Amino acid sequence: MVEEQASAPAREGAGARLRRERESQGLSLFDAARALRLSEKQIAALEADDYSKLPGRTFVRGFIRNYARLVQLDPEPLMAHLSFEKEEESHQIQAPSQKISFSEHQAKPWLKWLLTAFVIMAVVSWAVLEWLGPEQPKGAVSRVPAPVVPPPLPPASAAQPAAAPPAAPVPAVALPPAAPAMAESAAPPGAAVPASALARLTMTFSGRAWVEVRDRNGKIIHSQNNMAGADQVVEGEAPLSLVIGSAPNVKLIYKGQPVDLSAFAKADVARLTLE
Repeated sequence: MVEEQASAPAREGAGARLRRERESQGLSLFDAARALRLSEKQIAALEADDYSKLPGRTFVRGFIRNYARLVQLDPEPLMAHLSFEKEEESHQIQAPSQKISFSEHQAKPWLKWLLTAFVIMAVVSWAVLEWLGPEQPKGAVSRVPAPVVPPPLPPASAAQPAAAPPAAPVPAVALPPAAPAMAESAAPPGAAVPASALARLTMTFSGRAWVEVRDRNGKIIHSQNNMAGADQVVEGEAPLSLVIGSAPNVKLIYKGQPVDLSAFAKADVARLTLE
């Protein structure tokens, strides 16, 4: 009987230990949420060891450490007993992750006409250059003047040799520069393909909030805790994947259009992908 009572605290989860210490110090759920700058729902989820309602492993570790310091506990033993792989997988399956496309209906009509016009101009330019190209070298060669050939000298007398007259100077013939013309005709028609523009995301914070942004390759391009009144601008290759803590404190503008986070928020945490 004594062994069962002694082993009970060992099986006690990190959240239950934190709740017990909070209650022993006379702190309410509201007091803990205000001190940690979290919502009461998030505090309740931490104390219930229900990590499926929290943003992810990195956030949970940070929440546990801050909570332990608040109630004056050593965070390391609590971190050693964390087990949230199943809860995190469940959260990832259940969390809404809809893709928002802003350019599908806006870019198709004019882009189709632009590509058609570009192809027509390229074909016409190639045909004109192909037709005029062989004629330019022939016209340039026909305008070159023929060199002047001096008349043959009469045979000199054996008794009285005459001095040879000076040879008539041959005029220098300047050939027109044909290389630039050929280079221009050989150049392929069409303009260079413009580099793909990076997606631009603007974030405005009315309160403290944590934001993590990853680009299409999964590279983290923004990850930090943002203070109230701050503005952040992030650029990266779309689609951009976002995890936002305290989502009601964040306003997003993506590609010049606002994004409504209420459809993606669960327990004040939003997960979404922006195309």
